[in-house]
Amino acid sequence: MASARWPCLILALLSSLAVSGFPRSPSRQLGKRSLPGAVVNGIEVYSTKVSCKVTSRFAHNVVTTRAVNHADTAKEVSFDVELPKTAFITNFTLTIDGVTYPGNVKEKEVAKKQYEKAVSQDKTAGLVKASGRKLEKFTVSVNVAAGSKVTFELTYEELLKRHKGKYEMYLKVQPKQLVKHFEITADIFEPQGISTLDAEASFITNDLLGSALTKSFSGKKGHVSFKPSLDQQRSCPTCTDSLLKGDFIITYDVNRESPANVQIVNGYFVHFFAPQGLPVVPKNVVFVIDVSGSMYGRKMEQTKDALLKILDDIKEDDYLNFVLFSGDVTTWKDSLVQATPENIQKAREFVRNIRDQGSVSKPEKIQENVRNAIGGKFPLYNLGFGNNLNYNFLESMALENHGLARRIYEDSDANLQLQGFYEEVANPLLTSVEVGYPENAIQDLTQNTYQHFYDGSEIVVAGRLADEDMNSFRADVKGHGAINDLTFTEEVDMKEMEEALKERDYIFGNYIERLWAYLTIEQLLEKRKNAQGKEKETLTAQALDLSLKYHFVTPLTSMVVTKPEDNENQTAIADKPGEEPVDAVTPSTAYLTSYQPPVTPYYYVDGDPHFIIQVPEKDDAICFNIDEDPGTVLRLIQDPVTGLTVNGQIIGEKRSSQDSQPRKTYFGKLGIANAHLDFRIEVTPERITLWNGAAQSTFSWLDTVMVTQDGLSVMINKKNMVVSFGDGATFVVVLHQVWKKQPNHHDFLGFYVVDSHRMSTQTHGLLGQFFHPFDFKVSDIHPGSDPTKPDATMVVKNHRLTVTRGSQKDYRKDASIGVKVACWFVHDNGQGLIDGIHSDYIVPDLF
Repeated sequence: MASARWPCLILALLSSLAVSGFPRSPSRQLGKRSLPGAVVNGIEVYSTKVSCKVTSRFAHNVVTTRAVNHADTAKEVSFDVELPKTAFITNFTLTIDGVTYPGNVKEKEVAKKQYEKAVSQDKTAGLVKASGRKLEKFTVSVNVAAGSKVTFELTYEELLKRHKGKYEMYLKVQPKQLVKHFEITADIFEPQGISTLDAEASFITNDLLGSALTKSFSGKKGHVSFKPSLDQQRSCPTCTDSLLKGDFIITYDVNRESPANVQIVNGYFVHFFAPQGLPVVPKNVVFVIDVSGSMYGRKMEQTKDALLKILDDIKEDDYLNFVLFSGDVTTWKDSLVQATPENIQKAREFVRNIRDQGSVSKPEKIQENVRNAIGGKFPLYNLGFGNNLNYNFLESMALENHGLARRIYEDSDANLQLQGFYEEVANPLLTSVEVGYPENAIQDLTQNTYQHFYDGSEIVVAGRLADEDMNSFRADVKGHGAINDLTFTEEVDMKEMEEALKERDYIFGNYIERLWAYLTIEQLLEKRKNAQGKEKETLTAQALDLSLKYHFVTPLTSMVVTKPEDNENQTAIADKPGEEPVDAVTPSTAYLTSYQPPVTPYYYVDGDPHFIIQVPEKDDAICFNIDEDPGTVLRLIQDPVTGLTVNGQIIGEKRSSQDSQPRKTYFGKLGIANAHLDFRIEVTPERITLWNGAAQSTFSWLDTVMVTQDGLSVMINKKNMVVSFGDGATFVVVLHQVWKKQPNHHDFLGFYVVDSHRMSTQTHGLLGQFFHPFDFKVSDIHPGSDPTKPDATMVVKNHRLTVTRGSQKDYRKDASIGVKVACWFVHDNGQGLIDGIHSDYIVPDLF
């Protein structure tokens, strides 16, 4: 068989496509040293810990910072984390004095509306994500009261990609002050076994690093710990500022006795493929250089320097050419020439004489010309210089031609960046790679065909098993090598696989399922960049659905964090930015929006159970009681359109058998459900239980916590629970606790509807039927049997009723005292006021 030649490798270097956790104090100056005792502006950051758990290349990272305000007044504390661009944030929590405020991932459009509302109220602040070279910056700040403590915890996940024969974990270290407890730990579990493991820090000498750093690996497990003491953190022996400022990088690789490895857990699989020892496929390389005016000066010099170094690495079997473009296009040779020593020398002379000139053509025309010239035969790699360029255009053009785009940053090492990228793609070992599995054995497969496999990289394919009970699993990889076609086969015995993955102390959750979700989202977003119309809508919907399901902050979602600010609940939003030109877009910013529930409830039931219907148009209220036996469940609200249902179960006083007095009853249990969200809440005086599908969470009334998901929030705070289903349906549940020595009474619940304007006109129930406008008239007020409570005649719903003036209590703001509410009392279980009779509202159970 004839030897394979690598279809042409095209590198385009462009720049001219231009498009028009620390205390924060306003007076703090850059470079100002920390105060003694590592306290700055009254704030001490006393603990920063980074915990990394890596299982089969999938990294789960948790960054936790703790601080205390030693000042006499409230201070602002900020939390900064720089994380890899390839990572997805999965959670963020803010804990102040033991109260935790969790983050929630929502569709970006939802966050955008909150942003616009915040801007209109001049309430912008708090949380920013901005792009850097390898990293994105996450920042959140919060006011902390005097003497209070705050804990920030950020979780992010990523699939570690293999480059030049190694996996890399890149951590940015910059605590900005001495930290009493500073630690980075990484625990790595690789079923193939670990072959190498190393760690290095750019900010500390090897002597100091050695005493603060421990690293070890054996078999499948590896461990790294970096724990500098306060003295080791000092920039000099007597200094009070920190030298911890720079990069901490962990690298490792795995054993490769076999070119492939398949792992299966809980019905999901991942397939790693990285053969070694294959001959390099000869390649054709075309360097396409932008020589327009935007490349003037340092950019051009660095490009030429990089090209000269790359020419040193081109093999004699390769073929090459140069194309220069500005207003016109110039080629070095009319066709590709072999990289003989003589031709390489001539190429060097050509590169040295390249000069910037002219201007650039329209991007659309360039894209069309490139598409026609390549004709689907070659991959195109676009390298864009600096920020002042149309990166989306470069990326779109590269993806359209089966390559990728990379930004080259305008730093002193730009030439090394160019050279480093070339080294990644300089040694193709296989072309036309296809990964195959038994027919009908798998579902939801990630990308399984690749135009090329480079030495030092790795192909990763993941999917879901159609049959989890299969005994064996087979995977085949086919590709064209430098000499012949190759097929690699991996057979997996499912029972052996189960035994191999029992070391659960190093494994977090369903890591292969999350790896599959991460990879699927990443590839859907990549395809989406060049898609149009219906295809783009479908790809967007699929990526969004997975992002929300697995709680990933992606370009389609935002992390929403509710936190206290000036005695109001305010919401912060974190986005994931894209690779846009820095001065062409606004950095992704979090905005704080305050939420104040309506001052006055309109419908509620509390006490024995007293139902109160407030009618603002009349500046009056109607009330009635329901007398039923303990254990009875009553339908309070039912809305078939929104799917909301609220039911309440009655409890009674503890009475002896000799006591003949009527027994008072209350609501002792409430069931709140949303059928559309598959969400239920059971509330009792002892606990609050939430079900999200089959997943269950339980809280006590002593907890102070907010639980949020798309379209829902539950806040528990001091005998008071607020449940909101979007904007327009908000309920409050009040806990009444009686004196423990009171022999007759139980603790009980009150239920208040404070917002119902989004409930449908089909809403019904003992409370729900009154959400719609209704009218009543009161006349003939006269003395009743109780001189303090006059009677009257009420006409309501075509009924003429005798009603009595009285009052009930609103306990929403104060569960012990309450506020008196005057109302007209309708007798006989509300008969004539409610639709039907009260027994029509009895249901079999809470849900």
